[in-house]
Amino acid sequence: MLITRCAASLRRALKRGRIRVPGREGFTLVEILMVLLILSVGVLPIAMIQHRARRQVTESDLYTRAVTVAQAQLERLKSQGFGNIADENGQEGPIAWTATVNNVAFGLDRVQVTVAWQEGGAPMNLTFADLVSMR
Repeated sequence: MLITRCAASLRRALKRGRIRVPGREGFTLVEILMVLLILSVGVLPIAMIQHRARRQVTESDLYTRAVTVAQAQLERLKSQGFGNIADENGQEGPIAWTATVNNVAFGLDRVQVTVAWQEGGAPMNLTFADLVSMR
């Protein structure tokens, strides 16, 4: 009788998981699947944010390069002096630029540099302008 009671008590303890049986350590398949589900739900939004951030950094880099090209070309043209500036165009990497000179008044020219590039398949452009005088 005592042995039967001890055996029943031992079986109940084993079912509840209170007594560890050698060779039965580890995780069940359900536990592993739940961890994978939780990780995938947590990692997916982070991957989406990373992708969006990378695209925005690329767009910002192109915009910065376009501003730099426009400023450099405008300053180069202005340094040629009044009367020596002519319409020009060119390409620097993915950025195309066009410079135009218009006479605004006697002794005053307007120099305009327009840069154009593709951003995500959409055409983008930016215009810088300045005045150059005879004096």
